[in-house]
Amino acid sequence: MANWKKIGIISGIGAGLVGLATYASRLSKASTNLETVVKANIHSIKLEGITIRIDVQIKNPSSVGFKIKYPFVKAMFKDSIIGTSQVIDKTITIPKNGEVNVEGIMILVPYTGLFSVGAGLLKALTQNDSAVITVKTITNVDLGWKKLPYEKSTDITLRNKA
Repeated sequence: MANWKKIGIISGIGAGLVGLATYASRLSKASTNLETVVKANIHSIKLEGITIRIDVQIKNPSSVGFKIKYPFVKAMFKDSIIGTSQVIDKTITIPKNGEVNVEGIMILVPYTGLFSVGAGLLKALTQNDSAVITVKTITNVDLGWKKLPYEKSTDITLRNKA
């Protein structure tokens, strides 16, 4: 009788470990399927510099929900950083087969930075031409027991509305 009890306990532990490993694998795969859609617009051109508004839509096409940290965004022009967003300590829950929108991330690009690395960007925007910037979205996917880094770069064409 004692042997059957040991076999039952060991089988239960084994089944639990297999279930945990399967769940961990599904969560890890879900984080790699994460998609982001980035939109950027010129919000304003003032004496302080150019303010770029960035909206990020994060899509989770998997059957597992999870959490991410509020995205940190870098704006780059010709491989040089021209501005970054604020770091915000906030957790966002993404439902399974769902999406969330993070809107109104503002990046101030001061003119001093534009004169040194983004002269072409400044010239294009003040002459109502378009310019291509790279927006890099950086966050951490929280799987509960592990945090995985997530990073995606998107090229966006900016146009001055004026």
